[in-house]
Amino acid sequence: MTAQVHAAPPGHPLTNFSRGLGALDRIVAKVVIASMSIMVTVVAMQVFTRYALNLSLDWAEEISRLFFVWSIFFAIPLGVKRGAHVSIALLTDRLSDRAQDMLFRAMNLLAMLLMGIVAYEASVLTRDQWDEPMSTLDFSVGWFMLPLAVGSAHAFLHLLNGVLSGRPERQGLATE
Repeated sequence: MTAQVHAAPPGHPLTNFSRGLGALDRIVAKVVIASMSIMVTVVAMQVFTRYALNLSLDWAEEISRLFFVWSIFFAIPLGVKRGAHVSIALLTDRLSDRAQDMLFRAMNLLAMLLMGIVAYEASVLTRDQWDEPMSTLDFSVGWFMLPLAVGSAHAFLHLLNGVLSGRPERQGLATE
């Protein structure tokens, strides 16, 4: 049993919110792809120069780590949107559709609180660390904290959308 979520009519604020969130998701997905591409390219260059040329790029580790952080924290909201997190449905599947929807909204509300706190604290850390340079590059250490702040705020918006629209229809697992 799954709860049917009825789409809001065109022009409804929730429809516009969801549409704007979808546009943001498409931009963020491109940032994730670019970050991962840069990370893989830098690591491949480092491996090649180290083993083929017996040289080491002193900045490669820091840059690859930076883009790894960007990839992870920008991808989290995309996973939140799809419900791609660990869940155990042994008990919740036995609840009525109404109870499942209420539980879904309550858990999203709690997760919103957590993401709001993380976004706020990460923005404070970003600001506080902005004058501190990385060890091998003339970039701010704040660039490591920025994706945490932005990704948490983005996840907050997806959780808010879940609170407002309710539990989406579940996609069943394919059985063989």
